[in-house]
Amino acid sequence: MSYKDSYNGIEFEKNGHTAYLTFNDPNTLNALSYDVMASLNEIFDEMRKDREVWGVVLTGAGRSFISGANLKGGPTLDYFIPEARRDDRVYIHNTLNKIANFERPTIAAINGYALGGGAELALCCDIRIASSTAKIGFPESRLGGFPSYTGPSRAVRILGAPVTKEMIFTGRHYTAEEAMFRRFVTEVVEPEKLLDRANEIMDEILTRAPIGVKMGKIMCDRCAEMSYESSLEYERILSAMLPHTEDFVEGHDAFLEKRKPVFKNN
Repeated sequence: MSYKDSYNGIEFEKNGHTAYLTFNDPNTLNALSYDVMASLNEIFDEMRKDREVWGVVLTGAGRSFISGANLKGGPTLDYFIPEARRDDRVYIHNTLNKIANFERPTIAAINGYALGGGAELALCCDIRIASSTAKIGFPESRLGGFPSYTGPSRAVRILGAPVTKEMIFTGRHYTAEEAMFRRFVTEVVEPEKLLDRANEIMDEILTRAPIGVKMGKIMCDRCAEMSYESSLEYERILSAMLPHTEDFVEGHDAFLEKRKPVFKNN
């Protein structure tokens, strides 16, 4: 794949089987712009085709993960026209859904402000860890609005309705510890240890069979949308496919031979 080192607002690095996306626009504290949205679309389209990317870590440069939205100069400027406003949200929703539906594990390493659209993008990731200095929240109610970058729809499913309503109604900036109490993040670490910890988690994931991890992610994402019985049937179907993969055979052979497996994503 022909990746660039830098996209509009995002630095890209690939190290082994891990891709690193660093939001980097110090003038806006890494706010989401249409340029950044376009970069996300481009990068995730490329990574989807790259079988050597087994996991993705997203973080921010400087004092912020993503401070919110900065959509000046976008394709639709007149937000007082309902149809235009809706078109904007279709584009934004499709972009963020591309992250959420990426069929390999993603980790958000939240290093500072994750507000509004930043918090919503973080919720698209499978695992979220935070620096102890992070501030997380949906401040839109302070400005007469509510989070609409897939935030309510995704947050209710992940955090539950009471926590989501509290975050939206109050518009508070939550500390990392408060966010962990509300299950927004699973772990809080000191700022200097944030990326190291994200790497530790990803490195552990990468020792597992990529196809098994992929199927597990698909199963977890889909089961919440199905009835319990439908979810069980989907689980049976996916499980029946795995023995036909090379990695499944390798994993079982390695166990019997008491050695570390060598997975190849096949």
